[in-house]
Amino acid sequence: MQRERLASLSRRDVVAAMAATLTVGAPARGQGPGSAVSFVPGGRIGFERLAGIKPLSKSWHLLTSDQTLQVEVREALLINADWDSRLWEQDGRHALVASGAFSPTIQYRRFRDQRYGNDPNYGADRLVYRDDRWIGQITVSTSTLGSPVLAIPGGQIARWRPVIDALIASITVRGTPAVAEALAEFRMDLNVEGLNPRFVGDQLVLSLAPPRTPEQMSGIDGAYISIPELSLLGLSNPRAREQATNTAFDVYSRFAGSRIITGAPCRGVVLRENRLTDGWDPVFATTIMAFGRTRQLKLSAFYRAADRDRMLPALERLLGSLALPDGA
Repeated sequence: MQRERLASLSRRDVVAAMAATLTVGAPARGQGPGSAVSFVPGGRIGFERLAGIKPLSKSWHLLTSDQTLQVEVREALLINADWDSRLWEQDGRHALVASGAFSPTIQYRRFRDQRYGNDPNYGADRLVYRDDRWIGQITVSTSTLGSPVLAIPGGQIARWRPVIDALIASITVRGTPAVAEALAEFRMDLNVEGLNPRFVGDQLVLSLAPPRTPEQMSGIDGAYISIPELSLLGLSNPRAREQATNTAFDVYSRFAGSRIITGAPCRGVVLRENRLTDGWDPVFATTIMAFGRTRQLKLSAFYRAADRDRMLPALERLLGSLALPDGA
């Protein structure tokens, strides 16, 4: 496989590029008077944001200010029994403690992490939900981050138990958001007409042909375009985000074999094509790094040689329609 390499760049440039804002997703509020439930942007799982739980680096991963209580959401589309079992069955470290019907169409299972025994500070519960095509998981965990200062009398589990119980009791699962609604929640404008869009967790998958298998639906087979990690957040103020985004653009534009695209709402850097597999019909990938004023996204097309002439123009047209409004 070919590897892109940087031209003459300082360590500071590379670090700044990696620190650049990727995207901003605002939580979707539950409907109804007085509702305190917020859904993860673009996703189906929602819960009450209790005890000042807020996202730090990802809108699907929330923490308290001291990071001793964390909540993390994962979602996917069902593929097959082996693939789905990673969430639905878990592994030997997690014991099934409850299961049943969450709603007429959704089943649930609750697992408890067994690695920490009776430790008063470290613990984690995982609740997994599935219907006939989707699966989602929310993990609620406590820890001291290894700090003796946070190892308080009675432990973090006891400290957060009322909050954990209330948060788990508040969990709800909405229907699959419309694509336009999910895009708005991720704060992005994109023309996906004719591209068979579907969200797989916080990843947008598109294809020129309708998916015919669960693997194609989830973007692990066939020719498709992936826009991953839409839940990533920036860590700095708007001015710093703008500076970091400009630095990232400069870094990527100096990759060997890269090409700059301008004139659209977002400028882009097309990276050199990579060959991902060997054999008589290899898989290739081409990535465009897209940059707004303070945000960036990665758009990657995966295809075989027979699809190259259709996939690459579609990828560039997608960039031409992309807008990334500044986030708060």
